[in-house]
Amino acid sequence: MRLPESMRVSTPLFALVVAIMAPVGAPQAPAEFDLLITNGRIVNGTGNPWFLADVGIRGDTIVQIGDLADRQATRTIDAEGLVVAPGFIDMHTHVDDAFDSDDANAILNYLMQGVTTVRTGSDGSGSFRIAETKARWEVSGIGTNAVMMVPFNVIRREVMGRDNLRAASPEEVRRMRSIVRQGMSEGAWGISTGLEYDGLNIYASTEEVIEVTEPVAEFGGVYISHMRDEAGSILEAADEIIRISETARVPVQITHLKAAGRDNWGEMRRVVEMVNEARARGVQITADQYPFLQGAPIDFITDLIDVPDDLAALSDLRRRMGRAEFAGDVSESDRVATRREFVAELQSALVDDAIRARLRASTYEPRRADPSAVARWGWQDFRIKVTDEHPELLERTLDELVEEQGRDGFDIVADLILDEPDMLFASASQSTDDMLYAMSQDWVMISSDGGGFAPVADGARPVRAHPRSFASQSVALRRYVREDGLLTLADAVRKMTSLPAQFLGMKDRGLLFEGFQADVVIFDPDTISDRASYADAHQYASGVEVVLVNGVISIQNGSHTGALAGKVLLKTEPATSARYGFDNAFESQER
Repeated sequence: MRLPESMRVSTPLFALVVAIMAPVGAPQAPAEFDLLITNGRIVNGTGNPWFLADVGIRGDTIVQIGDLADRQATRTIDAEGLVVAPGFIDMHTHVDDAFDSDDANAILNYLMQGVTTVRTGSDGSGSFRIAETKARWEVSGIGTNAVMMVPFNVIRREVMGRDNLRAASPEEVRRMRSIVRQGMSEGAWGISTGLEYDGLNIYASTEEVIEVTEPVAEFGGVYISHMRDEAGSILEAADEIIRISETARVPVQITHLKAAGRDNWGEMRRVVEMVNEARARGVQITADQYPFLQGAPIDFITDLIDVPDDLAALSDLRRRMGRAEFAGDVSESDRVATRREFVAELQSALVDDAIRARLRASTYEPRRADPSAVARWGWQDFRIKVTDEHPELLERTLDELVEEQGRDGFDIVADLILDEPDMLFASASQSTDDMLYAMSQDWVMISSDGGGFAPVADGARPVRAHPRSFASQSVALRRYVREDGLLTLADAVRKMTSLPAQFLGMKDRGLLFEGFQADVVIFDPDTISDRASYADAHQYASGVEVVLVNGVISIQNGSHTGALAGKVLLKTEPATSARYGFDNAFESQER
């Protein structure tokens, strides 16, 4: 598939500079390379400054880097003035459903930013059937490489069924360990957890998580977690993930690192201190982070109303709408239709006094497991990001409106839903100082927490949403490298290439080295930019001109070639105690 004409970012001038050419003229010696990239500024992923060199590729492998001006190649890319770097690795995505869709499986929103490998199975979601999923995805083809995890939340439900809001029994833990071991034997890279979700923050103890995670160590795998809390108990949650690493003997990663909620601003410095102290004593702990202040929840203003299960029709519509959000096989028109149906039902409910009272009670209910966003954080942590009818409310927080109007926050939101249900709000979750301080740490990677989507058609209706699915890598390179100078170009590339590869234990990706796989991105450091916004989130990045996935040109002159060259990458090497710094051999027998 190719991008619509209006989405292509190449120019005639660039097409003259970076063209893919076959040698012409007199007969020449047989080509030594299938592809030769010449005159590029090599940013190789190590964190070292760029250097000028050529890159020779044969098949799916980088075979030589250096002065290759007199060497023969079947095709040549002249990258003068451009950066040549390893393909980016995004360590936190939710593209699993997109890979199952014939429309979205190229995940162009990632390819257009130079991403060549994504981690799936985030936050304890996804499939634990690694071999089956790999076969299914690769039959249809996928646009990028994929790294799979064993999802803790899913296997817990698989074993415990609907009765999972309790501690797991020893037999259930044994069965979960067996599923983890099977997933790892099929090539998973580790286990992922979403301990803040599904009631696990209450019912899944640290000891249970450690026991279920322990088999991962036998395979040299990793533990990646949406921690138990990113707000008031963030220090306890950080301490827990460090304890999991030391007890289960696995490297660990904090996913989308943040200190959420205004009351917790400033705690990031203590979290960083804790991580640095742990790293100093040998704990392999890292983190990933999306480069935006706003995180979840972010949605239409209707999402701030909690719908209880006993309002069955409305609750079912909300679940259908949520499933469709990241599902690659659901068309945009179907998403819009489902939402319109939900909005109509919600507006009718809000003008019925009895149902409105039930919605109010559910929104404020201080449930131990899975409370609403409002019950958890209060109105202060939500900000109006997009509005057509009320420009005076733009960038205002809801607690400010409560104070100004002297009204209950629920009533303010209910009235806004009746007036403008497509108003977009976002969390005011973290402070600028906290976010930038975390980003500056050398163990923090750049990720997206985004989904995969079908190609955006010419003249498509603007989509109000978080721009991170289309803009995380590009905003990091545009804002935090080129404009603000928080990171050097070499630092940013390292955070998106060798740092995630090193954490996972990949030995053939993440660096632009001879013998490594030919996942390569060529971009203009002076023009790379994000075009997505909260008001129009599905806009492709610009400035990435060529992307190779396993040696195959997938983006050429800023346009998709139609290639689906990605692979599901498998973890195959067992651990060694020396690698992880532990003295004792790993336990290999099931308890």
